[in-house]
Amino acid sequence: MKKVNKEDSGAKEEIIERHEIPNSPFEVITTNGSSFGTMGNYRLTAPGTKKEIKKELEKITWNRIIQVTMILNEINNKNKLKQETE
Repeated sequence: MKKVNKEDSGAKEEIIERHEIPNSPFEVITTNGSSFGTMGNYRLTAPGTKKEIKKELEKITWNRIIQVTMILNEINNKNKLKQETE
C-alpha cells in the first residue's frame, strides 16, 4: 500500500491510498473513504469499498478482458501518434 499526500491550495490535505492487486496490472485507489479500481491512468470500476473493488478486480470476466484490450489499444494509438509527431 502506498499513501500519497496531496495539498489543495494549501487549505486541505487529501490522502490517497493505492493497493496493488497481486499478479495483475490493477490497483485499488481509496480517497475520502471511497475506493475504485484502476489500470494505470484508467478507471475500471464504479466507486465502492476496498473489499468489493478488490474482489471485482480479481475476477476474470469478458467485460474486464474487453476493458483491458481497449485500454491497451488506446495506449498503443497514443504512442503511435506521439512517434509520428516527433
